[in-house]
Amino acid sequence: MNGEETVTILRDSPGGFDAYGDPVASTTARTDITGCLVAPTSSTEPSDRGREGVVIGWTVYAPTGTDARHTDRIEVRGVACLIEGEVGDWGTKGIVINATRGEG
Repeated sequence: MNGEETVTILRDSPGGFDAYGDPVASTTARTDITGCLVAPTSSTEPSDRGREGVVIGWTVYAPTGTDARHTDRIEVRGVACLIEGEVGDWGTKGIVINATRGEG
């Protein structure tokens, strides 16, 4: 696989509590992944009464060895998205990440 885009994996680590029992802020590790292909998926519009919005998604094809988990987030084209479902492992061909974000 030989792509031209860079995406960023966002992995949150909980902060916990300090010695005095006060909350410590969580941290977010950012890992850039180069050589990705990004393909748009169809968008959907919720049909719930009183809801106006749209869900937009991308399929990201990333190189073999990319460390991405369903609990991570992914930044695609500058926009933070949720990773939808499990990450697909295609062995030596790379991995597939389904990313979505809601708007509205």
